[in-house]
Amino acid sequence: MSNKIKFYFAMLAAKSARVALRMLGRQASCTPGIIALKLCPDFLGHLKMPPTTVCVTGTNGKTTTSNLIASVLTDCGYSVTNNSYGSNIQAGVTSALIADSTFTGKPKKEIAVLEVDERSSLLVYKYITPDILICNNIMRDSLKRNAHTEFISFIINKAVPASTKLVLNADDIICSRLAPQNKDRVYFGMEAEIPQKSAEGMNRDITYCPECGSLLVADYIRYNHIGRVHCSECDLCSPDRDFTITDIDRGNLTFTVSHDGKEEKYKLVNDNLVNIYNCCGAVAVLTLLGLSYEQISKSFDKQKIVSSRFDRFTAGKLNVIMQLAKGQNPIACSRAFSYVVSYPGLKKSLLIMTDDKSDNTNNSESTCWLYDCDYSALTDPSIDEIIFAGKRCRDQRLRALLAGVDGRKIKITDDAASGADYVDTDNHTDICVLYDPYILAEADVVKQKLIEKGGKAL
Repeated sequence: MSNKIKFYFAMLAAKSARVALRMLGRQASCTPGIIALKLCPDFLGHLKMPPTTVCVTGTNGKTTTSNLIASVLTDCGYSVTNNSYGSNIQAGVTSALIADSTFTGKPKKEIAVLEVDERSSLLVYKYITPDILICNNIMRDSLKRNAHTEFISFIINKAVPASTKLVLNADDIICSRLAPQNKDRVYFGMEAEIPQKSAEGMNRDITYCPECGSLLVADYIRYNHIGRVHCSECDLCSPDRDFTITDIDRGNLTFTVSHDGKEEKYKLVNDNLVNIYNCCGAVAVLTLLGLSYEQISKSFDKQKIVSSRFDRFTAGKLNVIMQLAKGQNPIACSRAFSYVVSYPGLKKSLLIMTDDKSDNTNNSESTCWLYDCDYSALTDPSIDEIIFAGKRCRDQRLRALLAGVDGRKIKITDDAASGADYVDTDNHTDICVLYDPYILAEADVVKQKLIEKGGKAL
């Protein structure tokens, strides 16, 4: 069977599977791609891409940034292909393209905005050459999957086509040095809210110069290794920014970006520090795609993070925030803990719902990641109650105790969905819920229980 016939057969099978899954109420975000690649391993190579392709990668913030870029483009009248449900491996990317391609593999949309898992880079960029690739950050992640930042950088460096324009986080010395062979580079970052003192005790993913091996000196660090650094011996340093956040107004939820000598103000979709970086990266990409400030600003006014990643509501006397905190990812969880501390309230109840997906098949993720995670924020006096819910609740409790959390504040339950039953709503009106992406159904159960405890959501 010729490759072209294999492709057509695979396309027919994949599109048929997509129709069947959609009729069953399924998202079909991955299965069509799995079928296509099984029948035709070089399936992606037979597809014709839209005139413009943007890829989004990095450890944290891929889905938020990808969806934000795609949503603004759509709002501005462009037709966009986007793997918006976060299926970012090769099969997920393939499924998104199948949905918006003709039977012969021609694109139906003008622009593709594709979230790409870092480890899938070799499989995706072998066939797809992005016009623009944005990387938000490179950080420690799942020990079993991503091992080390140098390993992930190696994969991306090897995979990215040399002709692709890179949009990189200038405040991440690992991310900013990706793919040195790519000369067309744009940097974004943050000058606002410079820390008065770097947290010297925090975990960092890079402490020595990747060029000469000397100690890196931090001009300041915001979290992990995100900040500005220079080498104590050679001339390596954080690169200059092309798009710079110069001001953050948390009261009015706006941020100001300086670019080409102009200051432009945009609405913040969320004031978590990580998402502020994500917003700036999105502005950079959209500007490079040719959108005007007026177009981007007007569309940003309508944007918000998808509710599965962040939600805020009132239920009677209860003020509730629900935020995704990616388990096995120490930096994502550390940032979520810090955000809870910044959330208003002097007597907060914190429910942390954790799950190790691999535990479901008795093949557990190493719990070492808990000790890369900074639990010190949980000692803040504004957090009056902590409930660890899920199979790893005892490991979480031990880690919190070692961080100095008062054991009398801690409750545990093995059932993630029952976590809401342990929230003392008689004595706590400010409730913060953090949950793993693998237990969104359980998070929905918790949300409904809190609504019932507090009253109808407004």
